[in-house]
Amino acid sequence: MRNSIHSAISVFLLLFALISRGQEIPKVRLIDVPELPAKAKDSVSFGYAGMVGGWHNGAVIAAGGANFPSGLPWEGGKKVYSDSIYVLNDGQWKLAGRSLPFPLAYGASVSTPEGILVIGGEDGITAKDQVLRLRYDPASEEVEIARFPSLPEPLAYTAAVVEAGYVYVVGGKNADRSVNSFYRMRLDNPKKWEKLEDLPGAPRALHTIAVQETKDSRKLFVIGGRNQLSGQKSEPLTTYLSYDLQDNFWKNEGEIPINGKPRVLMGASAESIGSMGIMVYGGSDEVLFDRLEHIALQLDSEKNDSIQASLTAERDALLNSHPGFSQEILGYNSITKTWYVYDTLPDPIPVTALSFKKADDFVIVSGEVSPGIRTPEVRTYAIADATKPFGIINYTVLALYLLISLLIGVYFARKQKSTEDYFVGGGRIPWWASGLSVFGTLLSAITFMAIPAKAFITDWSFFFLNITAILITPVIAFIFIPFFNKLHIRTAYEYLENRFNYAARAFGSLSFILFQLGRIGIVLLLPSLAISIVTGIPVETSIMIMGVLCILYTTFGGIEAVIWTDVLQVIVLLGGSILAVAWMMIYTETSFGEMITYASERDKFNIANMDLDFTESTFWVVFIGGLASAMVTQGTDQTIVQRYLTSSSVKDSQKTLYTNAVLTLPATIIFFGIGTLLFIFYTEMPNALSPAISNNDSIFPWFIVRELPIGVSGLLVAGIFSAAMSSISSSLNSVSTAYCNDFHQHFRSRTKDTKMLRIARIVTILTGIVGILLALWMANSNIKSLWDQFYRYLGLFTGGLGGMFLLGMLTKKANATGTLMGLVASAILIWYISVFTEISFLMYAFFGVASCFIFGYVFSLIFKDRKVAHS
Repeated sequence: MRNSIHSAISVFLLLFALISRGQEIPKVRLIDVPELPAKAKDSVSFGYAGMVGGWHNGAVIAAGGANFPSGLPWEGGKKVYSDSIYVLNDGQWKLAGRSLPFPLAYGASVSTPEGILVIGGEDGITAKDQVLRLRYDPASEEVEIARFPSLPEPLAYTAAVVEAGYVYVVGGKNADRSVNSFYRMRLDNPKKWEKLEDLPGAPRALHTIAVQETKDSRKLFVIGGRNQLSGQKSEPLTTYLSYDLQDNFWKNEGEIPINGKPRVLMGASAESIGSMGIMVYGGSDEVLFDRLEHIALQLDSEKNDSIQASLTAERDALLNSHPGFSQEILGYNSITKTWYVYDTLPDPIPVTALSFKKADDFVIVSGEVSPGIRTPEVRTYAIADATKPFGIINYTVLALYLLISLLIGVYFARKQKSTEDYFVGGGRIPWWASGLSVFGTLLSAITFMAIPAKAFITDWSFFFLNITAILITPVIAFIFIPFFNKLHIRTAYEYLENRFNYAARAFGSLSFILFQLGRIGIVLLLPSLAISIVTGIPVETSIMIMGVLCILYTTFGGIEAVIWTDVLQVIVLLGGSILAVAWMMIYTETSFGEMITYASERDKFNIANMDLDFTESTFWVVFIGGLASAMVTQGTDQTIVQRYLTSSSVKDSQKTLYTNAVLTLPATIIFFGIGTLLFIFYTEMPNALSPAISNNDSIFPWFIVRELPIGVSGLLVAGIFSAAMSSISSSLNSVSTAYCNDFHQHFRSRTKDTKMLRIARIVTILTGIVGILLALWMANSNIKSLWDQFYRYLGLFTGGLGGMFLLGMLTKKANATGTLMGLVASAILIWYISVFTEISFLMYAFFGVASCFIFGYVFSLIFKDRKVAHS
């Protein structure tokens, strides 16, 4: 029976898959750049190996290098080192008016805003320790050269990278041998090189390096290379290392497995791409290198002429028939730790070439395509971005879904006769619908994407953050809800006036309104960024679609339209998530038991770090901070409290809360499970995940668009839109409710209800417009960090608001003066913690609640006011 069900599901999903084939995008776009020109005395351009240079002030600088202008090396051609400098500007190469101070090749190059650092290298006689800075002056169209502090030792065939204000230099070769050296120098104060811990294991030269994020921190990866000692056979290396740039330690990451075999990579080029990818271009392997080196060592020691002739003939035959170096671009995912062949190009990729990033593209200048053979070609490699044509069927599904949301608003518009209808639904909304709405509001599009991404990248350590929302339920149900229902209030902050004074109510409501304006902008922007990456729908278009539709159905349909669209959204997202789980389970070759074992061995199910460390996401931080955050959100946030107020009895309000609690546990397991399944899926099929993904929250949408059938993926993308719209519409209606009840009616209490309904709709429209403008501004200003700070400082008071509510509900001696003073003291304390300590931001809510409660109570005992305390 079980096998029959499994087969039926497989056939059903296979039928969907047959119609889900979308347009494939070329993995690599090659852009030919004008090749290096020939020198005046040469009839053709030979190209160079080991050039130095990079990108500065809008120009490409390529200098130095070595070649064989008089003939192939095995035919007696002499290797010549160059000091020439070429500049590519306005699509044309020119020979610079000045040269390098000395002939140079095989040094490391890094581009900085102040110029290109050329580090070490060799001149054909010995390795160099000099460091030069090359700057392009657009006005004079010349290259300026300055000397920087020399390396502590001569190094050629080394590698360098710039990261966080430092230039790091890794490994290399001196006159005699490869080395394990590791140095760095500050770019803002380049006085001397600092020696760091040596590379572990064998010394390395002809390796490549890149910096990328991992689940723990940013790391410097050292890939391949060889260990070389003069007069002896070299050792090609098949391993790669990582250096933790935060905690400063090396780790041997193991072999570089490609198609089940360790891969040698010598002289390759590498770039970091996206948020977790490293691309390695080409490289020489040991297949022919080993034999050619063995022959060279024999020729040096062999005295017999006939044997020498035989060895020479074998060497020449190998070199003349050499197929060229690798044509493969390899990919590495720093989260799944998987290597794979990303693409195979029609021609060999040069080794020992000058390579560098130019914006989002990767440039390789000249280099060696087979032993002794240079190429003058210059190519730009552009890895395909993460977008895929969304398709007419998906667009149709998306349009129909959004139309249904709009029609729900139109349907309920005829029922909005009063502010009672508009703000609390006139008592017509069943508790289960309100409960689904609470769940849907808390399950925003950001959460829908962020939890799987978090589980994919790290583990389940944030699991208890959601579980605390369940554990806090009794506190909300038996302390907060009875107070709200007994007072027949319309906003949570109305309680603060009843218990303290209007200043407390106004402050609480104003903080909420300002927070929601910023939240609308963020909730519009972040899903739009993720959706844009995987579908190509412009960010601004997504913002406008979600914003305008939300304004329309919220303005006319009121809280009823908000709640019933939430119900639809919850059904679609949970149903789609279950489908995604089933799809991955079926199309992943690993059995369920093997999945559990594989994930467990990689600590993907780590739920609780029991260390008493409040600076990291330990169990105590997540649990304590989560409880405080859940209490503040579910007990004082008007978007949630308003759902309780749609019920006419305490019992129904509590059922609303319980509905959210019941759904939270399975939903949390599903979403964290999706992240773990995505980790396993993309470990098995690393080439299915675009290395160009730069936003980790795009991982689940990427899977939806690329792997799920056409139509289903459209519905789930529509669900992401809807999840965002659910949070936004809740904010719009709640801001309108807060403004009308906490401010307008306080100062103009005689306003007729029909006029108040019109004002409520106007406020909804204005709030939506402000939110859209904020989102568009952030999308085009690249100032997300500013908004991180915005949330941080608003968060200084949200925890304090929770403390104010608890003071009013749990104590009789708390008064307005003491409570407001406690709120200010709490904000100062949280500000100090956030600026001057390393305590995790998850603890801010706890410290806000606790400090406001304690300070408020103590100040109330000291400063009496005339307000009579209520029990």
